[in-house]
Amino acid sequence: MTEQLKQQLAETQRELKTHMASWEYAFAYGARTNDHPKHAATRQRTEELRTRIKDLRALIAEHDV
Repeated sequence: MTEQLKQQLAETQRELKTHMASWEYAFAYGARTNDHPKHAATRQRTEELRTRIKDLRALIAEHDV
């Protein structure tokens, strides 16, 4: 179980890293006006990935106790 969680964590971290290296991310966080729907969707995806990483870390910590 812990190994699966660690694999999921590694995959999600890679996905976030790739996402943060994208032009979409750069425009969403560097734009002067942040009201474009695509920017909102990009910021939402960023938060989803960060939340998923946080949740996986918590689950792993629970199983390591």
